[in-house]
Amino acid sequence: MKTTTLQKRTLIFTQNSFHKNSRNFTHKMRNVAIMLLSAFFFSCEDPINIAVDAPSNGGQFSTTFTDTLTVTRATVMLDSIVTSEQTGAVVGHYKDPVFGDVSATIFTEITLPYDGSSGTYYPFAVSSTDSLTAVYDSMYVYVVHNGFSYGDSTKPVTLNIHRLTENFVKNKKYLNDEVLAYNPTPLASQVLTYKDFKRATVSTTDSLIKFKMPDALGQELFAIANKDESRDIDKFTAAVKGFAFTVNQNAETAYGISLTVGTSYPVVFYHAPGDTVAKGLPLSFLGGRFSQIKGNRQGTTLQDLKQLTSIPSSATGNKTYMQTGVGITTKMTFPTLENLLKTGSSNVAINKAELILEPDLDQITGNFTPPIQVALVEIGTDNRLKKTNGIEDFVALDVASGIQYVADYNSTNNNYKFNFTSYIQDILNKRKTTDGFAIIPSILSTTSTGATTILVYNNNLSRAVFKNIKLNVYYSGKR
Repeated sequence: MKTTTLQKRTLIFTQNSFHKNSRNFTHKMRNVAIMLLSAFFFSCEDPINIAVDAPSNGGQFSTTFTDTLTVTRATVMLDSIVTSEQTGAVVGHYKDPVFGDVSATIFTEITLPYDGSSGTYYPFAVSSTDSLTAVYDSMYVYVVHNGFSYGDSTKPVTLNIHRLTENFVKNKKYLNDEVLAYNPTPLASQVLTYKDFKRATVSTTDSLIKFKMPDALGQELFAIANKDESRDIDKFTAAVKGFAFTVNQNAETAYGISLTVGTSYPVVFYHAPGDTVAKGLPLSFLGGRFSQIKGNRQGTTLQDLKQLTSIPSSATGNKTYMQTGVGITTKMTFPTLENLLKTGSSNVAINKAELILEPDLDQITGNFTPPIQVALVEIGTDNRLKKTNGIEDFVALDVASGIQYVADYNSTNNNYKFNFTSYIQDILNKRKTTDGFAIIPSILSTTSTGATTILVYNNNLSRAVFKNIKLNVYYSGKR
């Protein structure tokens, strides 16, 4: 789902060029009965432009210019950053030149085999023909890279798998600052390069990152096959627990790991007499899973940022910040929006409104790229995301249909763009109120019924430094 923009013929020019080209402009617009003044509203430090549009309806319209509307911005540290039950997880460590030291650890349950077509778990069991003669062979864990990497990808990392010593709490939503106990001695380790991870985005088994697990663990799991624990998901996870994925302390890269159906998974192999090829009993990572993500901003511009506090853009060189997973976001408010009703016109109509977010290109270096996709969520004066029944209040930018828009990062124009037309009109008409919006990393999800919804995606470390945020409004008002 992408943001939509109204298709209207619009002439945009700066204040200086307006005077220079006024004769040509008058000639071209001689047959236009109505002119609509359109103003670009920027944050205080931004230059001002004027846009003129020609609506198709009649009437006497004012042509008023105002530069008193602003977008007030601040960098906010959110609380309760949920990283559990998402499609992926992130593991690694690196030093960000803007955001400081960042580290991430993955925690995941080992769960029963999963049938994606029926959406159910099935028993971890040796076939009836082999059950009396089956012999344990080996155990492996296959790891799929989801394409995300941050940091210095020229440096190798040591990826470790540890055995959890603490169970997940059923149905609990885990946050980015939580941790489960695990054995500090790894079960298996591999030194991996960026090429190894890149290769592992391909689904064929030979391309995946493969860890040979200790036979003691494999035999422990094989002994459960065909027992009571092998048929009950709660009994199985309680007995087996799960894994923690870590990297070496001096690693300089973080990577995303896919944990969805058919991607990363453990498998126990066995053979029966006469077999020439081992048979596999695949398991899954579809139970409890989350990323612990920590940031140390000492010595950075944001070193004093704490949970539920904010730093105004005026204190950070008119820039604001966003870091996925850690919980740093940019909060926006429009304190002078209602000035549109004080311009001497009545019946103000918003013909088009766009919110445009522009990252600082100077901070997009190496693979420190902005999030692929973001959404807007209502945020309160207490700097907490607003929620209804536990679900974030995403901004529905098409009020009539209730459609929730996201914005993709446009690398050509270096921006995210939201269509704000209906939303701004509803605020002016007193049908809506807002305390502001937060920019949130997002991912689109399609439900079993085919409906598309937006989810907050925190299992990532993408970040952005916003140099410019502007609200462009095209409006008309009858005298």
